[in-house]
Amino acid sequence: MGVEVKQSSKKSYPSERVKTGIELLSQQIWCWGRDILRVDGNWLIDLGFEVIYPPVEMERVKNIYMYQISEFQRIMLRGFGVFFTDDRYGSIFVPRYEFIPKFAPVNGFNILPWGVDDVHEFNTPNAVEKEYCTTMLGELIDWIITYEEDTLAILGLDYRLDVLDLWHNGKRRVFSPQDSISEWIQIRKDIEKILNFQDSSISH
Repeated sequence: MGVEVKQSSKKSYPSERVKTGIELLSQQIWCWGRDILRVDGNWLIDLGFEVIYPPVEMERVKNIYMYQISEFQRIMLRGFGVFFTDDRYGSIFVPRYEFIPKFAPVNGFNILPWGVDDVHEFNTPNAVEKEYCTTMLGELIDWIITYEEDTLAILGLDYRLDVLDLWHNGKRRVFSPQDSISEWIQIRKDIEKILNFQDSSISH
């Protein structure tokens, strides 16, 4: 295996945690893409994801994958980021290369997010909305952790290592399956600090 394992520091600054969050999310989106293309069948469909196909005039656009986590929570996967909705709070969009969530006080979409131009409903949260973002980002990370744990338990470590071999190009930071879970757990603990740091960096 050529997977490069990176260890995080528990004393790292929030800006470094944001960078790690971006790297983790980008790798995770890659893994979801490979799970869709799994030789033995689409793993996301096996788990109960709903596939939303693009209109005929968008033939080159990728399908949307949506999963109903609970009666009031659902997740939507795109190559450019992840959408998480909790009917009690609203929705967040976590951009792949930014990680800091944007907020929308809506539970549904006027326009499905086929591309980045379709996320104009999502904006930088205010103080109250930031609390909702903190809660929902934590719930999203909890779901990702469970997803990876279940994938390892059912499909096996070798399967995920093979996926990460394809992701490893000698330039990207690559997290081993076990380390990605531990890194997500650490990010989960640091969410409030990360979002507060983002506010202070914008104000300066």
